[in-house]
Amino acid sequence: MAKSKRAVTEYRSYYLPTHFPVLLLSGDYWKISDIPSGSLHFHNCLEIGICHSDSGTLEINGEKQTFHAGDVTVLPRNVPHTTYSAPGTKSHWSYLFLDPKELFRNLLPASWKNYDLSTDGFPAFRYIFSKEAFPHINYLVSHIIHELEEQNPCYQISARSLLCSLYIELYRIESLGGVNPDTAKPDSLEILALQERKKRRRDRRKLSGDLTRSGIY
Repeated sequence: MAKSKRAVTEYRSYYLPTHFPVLLLSGDYWKISDIPSGSLHFHNCLEIGICHSDSGTLEINGEKQTFHAGDVTVLPRNVPHTTYSAPGTKSHWSYLFLDPKELFRNLLPASWKNYDLSTDGFPAFRYIFSKEAFPHINYLVSHIIHELEEQNPCYQISARSLLCSLYIELYRIESLGGVNPDTAKPDSLEILALQERKKRRRDRRKLSGDLTRSGIY
């Protein structure tokens, strides 16, 4: 009887300088094959990508999502994933890898939590941000890449500020369950669903607290 193949998950570690923990990968080299790799990989840092051309599939733990030109992808540290282009194409990408905790150490409050945008810290998590639904996300990522490529005077200061703005926007969106706060209506299905998820979490915490106080836990 033939043995079943073991799923392989690769760990990719990127060196990020302490003084400016950001890595940009861009240029014509970064084109994604249309042949699935057959394995997942994860990183030691936050990955933000932007698709410049064509389309394809982002696979996260068996769940497949479609990306298109103009989309921005956000993949927190330690999230297994893989991407491949639509048949007959090679989608072109640029990538940003960063350590938010070090990068924003003096910009965010000391009490800030979930620097990594861990998926466990949000009611739902959006991995793909389309240009149509989130134009400001596309603009910020494009501007950051331009700053890092051109390296004009004070480019690291500018890029750090833009990255902080991007990070906060992503945090707000993920806190709303992946909804654009600028376009979501208070009575929209997305907001109502988010409110229901928050209510269920509060109820669970209250029940857990009641059980702890009663000595059951």
